[in-house]
Amino acid sequence: MTNNIEKIIVGRKKIIVESNIPFGSLEIEFLNYLSKNLLKDKEAKKFTDVISFAFWCRKKNILKIKDSLSSSDLRIGLGSLFHITPSNVPLNFAYSFVFGFLTGNSNLVRLPSQNFLQTKVICKAIHKLLKNKKFKIFNKKNIFFRYDSKKIDITKEISSKVDGRIIWGGDNTVNEMKSIKTKPRTKDIFFADRFSLCIIKSSVINKCNLKYLNNLANKFYNDGYFMDQNACSSPRIIIWYGNKNENRIAKNKFWPLIYQIVKKRYFLENTNIVEKYTNLCEFAGNNKNVTFKNFKNLVYRVELKKFNKNKINYKNKFGYFYEINYNKLEKIKLLITEKLQTLSYFGVKKDELKKFVLKNKFRGIDRIVPIGCSHEISFTWDGYNIEKQLTRVIELR
Repeated sequence: MTNNIEKIIVGRKKIIVESNIPFGSLEIEFLNYLSKNLLKDKEAKKFTDVISFAFWCRKKNILKIKDSLSSSDLRIGLGSLFHITPSNVPLNFAYSFVFGFLTGNSNLVRLPSQNFLQTKVICKAIHKLLKNKKFKIFNKKNIFFRYDSKKIDITKEISSKVDGRIIWGGDNTVNEMKSIKTKPRTKDIFFADRFSLCIIKSSVINKCNLKYLNNLANKFYNDGYFMDQNACSSPRIIIWYGNKNENRIAKNKFWPLIYQIVKKRYFLENTNIVEKYTNLCEFAGNNKNVTFKNFKNLVYRVELKKFNKNKINYKNKFGYFYEINYNKLEKIKLLITEKLQTLSYFGVKKDELKKFVLKNKFRGIDRIVPIGCSHEISFTWDGYNIEKQLTRVIELR
């Protein structure tokens, strides 16, 4: 099924397809070794996203995930999985691979078309580990490769033979993949275009001391600037929850702290500055009654007087945030569509958010997490239980 692949990065063309039990001890050991090797790697240490992935792969964390999913069902993997990952996110492929790997499947992983250094670092670490005699079976069951996405015949060939596909990408990619013929029992998981919100209770911000606010600002930076705000879980709209005066004071405390962190930690390419400004001009040209504030090129803030879902294109990235003021929680339901993935929050009680979601019976919102946790990948993602999606149950009486 991989004969026409042009460039294999890790693995070999012919792979063995097996259905194994989820969270096998050897698989967990492999990931733990991978974690240790990455944490010691000088190149890996240059990238916070690689180090985050390495921590996520630790045995302690994987066993915690396993325990949270434990059931009495007799489950085995689907067999072979084809992973199609987005071109603009460096490490999506690695998490997708782990999803398939830990659920007992053989994996065919198409790497991002952009040649990210982070992708190189992780592929190099996996390749090195697969040479270990202890893990040689995994070299026969997993392959990482690249080919021009325009060569649809390769995509069709692989799709026609695998038992499952995990597709990460825009709506156009998803629709294209849906049109490709697969085996009757092939299972697809689509991670399509989504957007995310952040809600901050202003009265709580205004009571915090500077040390606490700095800590919160660092967490927000990780949510808002990680992956250049490209991820579906990156907050694009900030909701200030409070009265007019509370919101004004909170913003004046919060945003200068964000700017100081961004100035030290974030590098913005000239091409990205141009793209960011172009998107702002496009939005301003199509919308009236908006207020723009910025901290040089690093933080863009566009205050929306009213929210019109038909005029928001969610192209804002590289530290470009829409802001809206609401004095009642109920009002944010205007922002919630089926495309909403993550709602991050600060100062609002978890039970209050839970009641709000259940009361309104939203078709959107798949994750509600504290600020700082927007990008924490788990085995529940986009509303899917990953283990259940990538395995099948054998009925045993």
